[in-house]
Amino acid sequence: MNSLVTITGRMMLAATIVSTALTAVAPAAQAAGFPAEGRPVRIVVGFPPGGGADVLARSVAPGLAAKLSANVIVENRPGAGGLTATEYVAKSAPDGYTLYIATPGSFTIWPNLRKLNYDPSKDFAPISTLVTMPNLLVVSPNTPYKTVQDLVDAAKKPDAQINYASGGVATIGQIAGEQFKMMTGLKMMHVPYKGTTPALTDVMAGLVPLTFCDPTAKGMIDSGKLRLLAVTTSKRSPLFPDTPTMAEAGVPGYDLMNWYGIVAPAGTPAPIIKQLNEALVEAMAQPEVRDRLAAAGMEATSSTPQGFGQLMATERAKWGKLVQQADMRAE
Repeated sequence: MNSLVTITGRMMLAATIVSTALTAVAPAAQAAGFPAEGRPVRIVVGFPPGGGADVLARSVAPGLAAKLSANVIVENRPGAGGLTATEYVAKSAPDGYTLYIATPGSFTIWPNLRKLNYDPSKDFAPISTLVTMPNLLVVSPNTPYKTVQDLVDAAKKPDAQINYASGGVATIGQIAGEQFKMMTGLKMMHVPYKGTTPALTDVMAGLVPLTFCDPTAKGMIDSGKLRLLAVTTSKRSPLFPDTPTMAEAGVPGYDLMNWYGIVAPAGTPAPIIKQLNEALVEAMAQPEVRDRLAAAGMEATSSTPQGFGQLMATERAKWGKLVQQADMRAE
């Protein structure tokens, strides 16, 4: 009898070990089946074609497709300063087939302006940072402003009415403009657009005198359609080595870095997040990808999912203070 109990106990223990082992490998097996043959992975962009987020997505997609052995498509869903697409992705199936180019606006600025239909810290699974870059203070070549000081002097005149454009409410372009206003004591009116491209179009036409944009405007600057006055980071950009920083141009302490990363809906299995992270890290390390992004003024980078999550949390707190100090409104 004792022998039978011992054997039965051993059998139950063995069954438990096997069950535990199967449970442990189940996620790995699930990740191994991702992506399914013939099913594309989508990278959603919350802005129109031509802007920084769009350029990034289209630069990364081929490398990610090669690493995943799958078709990767870019889908533009512009609107509401990126909120339309962000809400869409937050409600998408957490299966790894819908990814999103995360920008500061939707993940660090909008949450400080109003209650949203998503929680940036709970409704998304960070995967990796992708690029960092400065913003650029550019003006229409039709303006008389040749330096930042020219702009400051003009804006301080009693009858001055100077507007600045951005790619939308709560975008990093608006934050850059509001920080500039606060640090110089200027009064300027914010003119939001539905994306960087239409904002730049009106600045080039002289309808709005200036904007803070990402470095994808380099071609317009090189061709003389825009005049570059300064970069927003504390160090000069290798893409514009002769252009002063805002601090060098007369606004001491001004320092703003732009970044883009990639996320998935919360609940996406950890093995799939790991697989996507590894694929993106490898893709971002490819010389052709780094060169393509460098030509657009972006420095290719990557991180762990945890590292990207921490970056967004830190930035959310940082810009929350500026939103309060500048009394920014959800226009």
